[in-house]
Amino acid sequence: MAKIIYAVAGEGFGHSSRSHLIGQRLIESGHDVVFAASNKSLVYLREYFGERVKEVFGLLFHYRDGRINPVTTVLKNILRYPRGFGINRRLYKDCFEKFKPDLIITDFEPFSAWWALRNRVPFFSIDHQHMLTHCRLEHPQGNRMARLNASVVTRCYYGWATSYIIINFFSAPAKVPSAVTAPPVLRPEVAALKAKAGKHIVIYVTHGMNEERIRQTLGSFAPQKFVIYGFNKNEQDGNITFRERSTEGFLRDVASSKGVVACAGFSLISECMHFGKKMLLLPLPGQYEQIINAHYVELLSLGLSRNELSEKSLGEFLLEIEKPMPDDIRILWPSNERFFEVLQNQLNKLPNPIIV
Repeated sequence: MAKIIYAVAGEGFGHSSRSHLIGQRLIESGHDVVFAASNKSLVYLREYFGERVKEVFGLLFHYRDGRINPVTTVLKNILRYPRGFGINRRLYKDCFEKFKPDLIITDFEPFSAWWALRNRVPFFSIDHQHMLTHCRLEHPQGNRMARLNASVVTRCYYGWATSYIIINFFSAPAKVPSAVTAPPVLRPEVAALKAKAGKHIVIYVTHGMNEERIRQTLGSFAPQKFVIYGFNKNEQDGNITFRERSTEGFLRDVASSKGVVACAGFSLISECMHFGKKMLLLPLPGQYEQIINAHYVELLSLGLSRNELSEKSLGEFLLEIEKPMPDDIRILWPSNERFFEVLQNQLNKLPNPIIV
């Protein structure tokens, strides 16, 4: 049995849901696992793991017009840090030092990684973000500032991990020997659903999408049916159905759809791939991780990448849907089994190997 601390970033559902799945597997394998989480992940993980989950101070990002505002982000976190310093000091003293972990795993959570470095404890990084810094990518033209910001933020979070397991939907050469790519993992509720060939297109409303403009655009494509999430209301308007927020309902609608229109978040891309649904991706401006995701979705013929939802882009997407899903060797299709094989290979390299 190994003692493992699993630290999780507080922003973004993908971090917490992925850590839930992997952490549960570690516990079922007989290991003693303590989670360190902040913000949304703290609330989410405590529902499942209770007192195993401790609070770590987590950084918050401030967005303006869909972009991270670096100045406001820094200022807000500086103001929050006196309280955060106290939280982390108690966490290190009352939990980490007494627990004496054999391994720390961090899903884009920096403070636990820094503690691991200072105390010479092996630590694994398991996330999608380090794809930007540790893989050789084909970069689309433009977006230089967004690319620079994303690279700087990712590098500043932490470095010198024993192993970087980069969860990704496409293979890319690693820049360093400690990095390896692994396919996306799926939550049990996603894996349990069966894909169906439906007639509707799901639209997940992203930042800055105007409701009236969406109605006009979609109305011109009648009788094609659309199901919209994001405005949090139930309403029927011709060929458009608005749905209230519901994780289960959203997943069912995606699984039974013709295709999906959304921003380029990694988790939803993985789920669409699992269900065999093509995507029209509208990456949030200034968020380079999403720009890269959307670029590779189009490059691999998994869907299209466009700047906005318009009659032109939607018309192109309706034609794209009719094409078969690709069979490109560069695609890493979601596979929990394959992910755990990659994880085990990396754990085997530790001085004291850990079995999952």
